[in-house]
Amino acid sequence: MLLKSIFILLFFAFFLGANVTVLAQTKEIDSLTIALSKTESETDKIPILRALSVAYSSVDVDKKFEYAKQYLLIAEKHHIDSLIPMAYIDMGMKYGIKTEYDSAMFYFGKGLKTAKNKNVPSQIARAYVSIGYTFDRLDNPQASIENYKLALQIFKRIKHNRGLNQTYINLGSLYYDTKEYEIAEEYFIQALKIAERTKNEGALAQGYFNLGGTSFKLGKEDQAYNFYMKSLELREKMDDLNGIALAKWGLGELFSKQGKFKEADKLLQIALKNNQIIQNKYQETVVLITLSRNYLSQKNYKKAEDLAKIASVNAKEMKSKGIGVLTLELLIDIYKESKNFQKAFKYQTEAIALADSLDLQKAKNEFIFKDFERIRSENTNLEKSNQVISSKNLSYKKLIIIITSLLVVVIVLLFLYLRKVRDKNKINEILNRQKSEIIEINDELENLNEELKTQNEVTNIQKEELARINTVKNKFFSIVSHDLRSPIATLKMLFDLYSNGQVSREEMDILLKKLEENIYNTADFLDNLLEWSKSQLEGMVINPEEFLIKVLSKEHINVLNSQIIQKKLTVQNNFSDEAMVYADKNMINVVLRNVLSNSIKFCKEGDSIYLESKIENNKVLLSIKDTGIGIPLEDQEQIFHLEYSVSKGTSGEKGHHIGLVLCKDMIEQNNGTIWFESALNLGTTFFIELPCGNC
Repeated sequence: MLLKSIFILLFFAFFLGANVTVLAQTKEIDSLTIALSKTESETDKIPILRALSVAYSSVDVDKKFEYAKQYLLIAEKHHIDSLIPMAYIDMGMKYGIKTEYDSAMFYFGKGLKTAKNKNVPSQIARAYVSIGYTFDRLDNPQASIENYKLALQIFKRIKHNRGLNQTYINLGSLYYDTKEYEIAEEYFIQALKIAERTKNEGALAQGYFNLGGTSFKLGKEDQAYNFYMKSLELREKMDDLNGIALAKWGLGELFSKQGKFKEADKLLQIALKNNQIIQNKYQETVVLITLSRNYLSQKNYKKAEDLAKIASVNAKEMKSKGIGVLTLELLIDIYKESKNFQKAFKYQTEAIALADSLDLQKAKNEFIFKDFERIRSENTNLEKSNQVISSKNLSYKKLIIIITSLLVVVIVLLFLYLRKVRDKNKINEILNRQKSEIIEINDELENLNEELKTQNEVTNIQKEELARINTVKNKFFSIVSHDLRSPIATLKMLFDLYSNGQVSREEMDILLKKLEENIYNTADFLDNLLEWSKSQLEGMVINPEEFLIKVLSKEHINVLNSQIIQKKLTVQNNFSDEAMVYADKNMINVVLRNVLSNSIKFCKEGDSIYLESKIENNKVLLSIKDTGIGIPLEDQEQIFHLEYSVSKGTSGEKGHHIGLVLCKDMIEQNNGTIWFESALNLGTTFFIELPCGNC
């Protein structure tokens, strides 16, 4: 996992040409901007624009894209072939940094095609490395390796040492992550040889560190120690805090494995401090995990737990799900060994949910990769079609030239004939016939164009419908997988613990009681989800009728009475006896159920709920007000949007925004509107406006 992180950093360092701080880049941007404003020649602006694109890589990737686009336009205008593919690759880097890999692949592919057409070997290799990186991010190591090897061949041919060094490291990192440590070691050795030949101390230090990692994994501990020490000596000579931290982390991990816990602790503490100084959150978290496991090996559960919790907080701040799973698994191991099964059970549930989200991301990546292949296939077919069309157009041009030539000959002959026989009537007939033939040809061409337009419109409509259905399917499975799998997996784990005797009967009863509310809440969520997915896939069928809203509200209050009593809530149903609405009764039933359930869910013990109605302008305005905890300001904009989000009620009940999304759809289908007003700790009021039934 750590080598994967280093690989990403090295990839961007190779493409951006430097590894400087954001502050230094900001200063560089200011000086470059001034230089650009003073430069009048377009061609002289190109190196400044390219430098600005590089400098904005870790500051503002949208501006990086814009500067790359500017020097692309100048390069195209002045036919500077070597810079055109470079610009496309720089533009693709924006989307690579933002993890929008479909757009990144588009620009990298365009850069590759242009570099081949313009015969720019260095940019062909650079494009292959970029495409290989994208496939690696999409968890397709085989495709990534193929592209890196293509780049390797070109870098060897043009003797590009920096490109060779980076590509060997990339290949080694890929094989390291797939646990092919012997193959990884061979590539790292090749990278080290280039670093030795070019006498690049930074590359040498990195090479020794990489070989230390593979030696450690292959069980060659003495060799790993020597490589780590060589890397450390160079990093200390360079006064490189980041490199020193890496080397000491590697040594600390090695000593911990050998049972030299105190020596390991000393090294890891230094690595931790260095990462905190340079604010490298990722490596700091990796060191915390290693340090925690070092204490766990010594059965110092308290220190191990404290460090693991800090690592978990860091993972959440970085939004790194992979590291998050590692920290949760570490906490599970700590609590299992310390016999605290209840906490182990809690973190096991969180780990399963987080691992599920990682599986969803992997599935999304696989879908994107398949879509890349589909687009490539479609592009190939389009190119073939374009070739056929071009060939036909060429044939038509030739035919037109032949016909034109023949017409000229005919006209000349006719002119000569006219001069001889003066037969004007016959000449007019011939000319009229030719005119009719040309009109018929034009009509046929117009008909063909109309047919092509019609076919394109049908294809676009089908594509949009398929995209909509696919989006609905993806949203449906994403939500179902996340919210249904976790309670089932939790229940299975609970039964396993009870069967193995790790949980007593009393503990089992407590845990089942906690799980019961979760299962009921999930069932209610599933009802809403099925209603929504049915409406999205089949469309809503509206059967409006007149009915009294108060009768419907009384039924729901009776159904929810046990929850009302349990929370000691006061519910005042002031809906008017005359408030009759004209809408689909079943849909309004679903809306009232969801809104009332939410009000109860987010009320504290002793709170109140008020139901009010009034009739104005041929509309019935309903309000359902509670004195509960309210909705945080940052969540209010997302309430009616289908983004997976789970909130908790005052008694730990889960709340799913899918219910409110369904409510909004149903109210709008019945020519009504729904909105809310809320303040934190002051409560929430939902307003529903529907057509009046007896107005």
